[in-house]
Amino acid sequence: MAVGMVVPFFLAPFVVRHLGATIYGIWILAVSTAAYLNMLDLGLRSAITRFVSKSATEGDTLAAQKAIAATLWFRGLIAAVMVIISIALSVWFGAIFKIPHDLVRPAQITVLLCALGVASTLVAGVYGGVLRAINRFDVLSSITMTQTLVRAVGVILILRSGHGLVVLAVWEFVIVFLSAVSEFVFALRLYPPCRIFVFRPDMKTLKSIWSYSFKAFVIIVAVQIVFYTDNIVVGAFLSVGVVTFYSIAGSLAMYSGQIATTMGTTFMPMASGFDASGNAASLKKLLLRGTQAMLGLMLPIGVTLLLRGKTFIGLWMGPQFSETSGTILQILLISQFFSIGNATSGQIAYGVDKHKSVATCAAIEAVFNLGLSLILVKVIGLYGVAWGTSISMAVVHLIFWPRFVSKELGVSPITYLWEGWGKMILCAIPFAIVSLLAERHLHPGSLVVFFGQVLLTLPIYFLTVLAIFHKPMLSAFKRWQVSRRPVLQGTV
Repeated sequence: MAVGMVVPFFLAPFVVRHLGATIYGIWILAVSTAAYLNMLDLGLRSAITRFVSKSATEGDTLAAQKAIAATLWFRGLIAAVMVIISIALSVWFGAIFKIPHDLVRPAQITVLLCALGVASTLVAGVYGGVLRAINRFDVLSSITMTQTLVRAVGVILILRSGHGLVVLAVWEFVIVFLSAVSEFVFALRLYPPCRIFVFRPDMKTLKSIWSYSFKAFVIIVAVQIVFYTDNIVVGAFLSVGVVTFYSIAGSLAMYSGQIATTMGTTFMPMASGFDASGNAASLKKLLLRGTQAMLGLMLPIGVTLLLRGKTFIGLWMGPQFSETSGTILQILLISQFFSIGNATSGQIAYGVDKHKSVATCAAIEAVFNLGLSLILVKVIGLYGVAWGTSISMAVVHLIFWPRFVSKELGVSPITYLWEGWGKMILCAIPFAIVSLLAERHLHPGSLVVFFGQVLLTLPIYFLTVLAIFHKPMLSAFKRWQVSRRPVLQGTV
């Protein structure tokens, strides 16, 4: 997670300076457009993780093999369709957005390669899902870190050599493809049941997978609309150059969201295992502790960006981006707060196959989000797109998730909001006050000074967390000490 946040942080201003706002905006639009092809996953990655983790808990290897084979067969057909869609998408790309005439052909090649990269990850995603199911997050993290670092080195060399958009897109495709191959190789080595012939599945297996994955598919479509439509709306209704201002704010908001994504991937197989063994008490504990952990990691970042984001963007990307991108960031952080806070309950819903109502909620949110953004972009312009995202997410999440955890997990809304959310928000208040004072009275001249100021204020947050959570933290520390003691031979 740290590598995924730090590397793009230092790379982004370098890329913007070398490509310029317009070409960088085209790059963001190409990536965002190609990201829509992820919807053709149809929820199968989540399904394979659920079925393999459940089968592993129950010791049913044959069921896991049937699920893997069925998913590979289905995804192979989807990948073939995706190649055709990629070609059509590249042809129409120049007509969809307001792209300068001399940049239309490079833009078409870029979106084609980005789309083909998504297609290559589609099949390999089955093996990534298997690695998640067997809790080999060390392998997945190593692949992701290597991909991020090698990509960054290549981007720097390409841009310093004077190459542009097309070469950048070729490099992106190569890196994505090699990552996909790595997931395939490691899954075969670490989980032998993956070594199967791809055959047409029987209808019973396919029906079971589709029953689960269709609900996940609805959620994936909704997530794509919520998180990737904004740049496209800006590019279609305003201009390509303005996309850069929006994407700077969006990328910072997404960095904080990576906390939820990274941590949440471990919760789904855990929840599936608890569900298979009938351990309802552990599911409830996972919900509350997981929500606390999500918000505990996100809040210092979110509070800093909310109160000091404009200063930070000015030092990071340049003063010309400070006001506009900083204001967009403040608006988007509202949506990130609710998204991260409810991420644990979302992953548990996947793990226990209770995500049907989540899919319905996500579909409502996506329609609400897109409709509101389209209305507000015409009324208040650039900021309206951000408000459309945040307002829709806040309303839907506040109404849906407390009721969901009460009905499906047996945790009362008051307990969920207070134990999961309220205590962590209290921990952040002293840190927020100090951060606000620092923003008003301290004016850093560089990013080094800015980060130094943040580091000096962080102990206030940690001390507050320690004061409120000292009992469970002490209990956890004692359990860890016991687990480290050697077991004496002959003892029972």
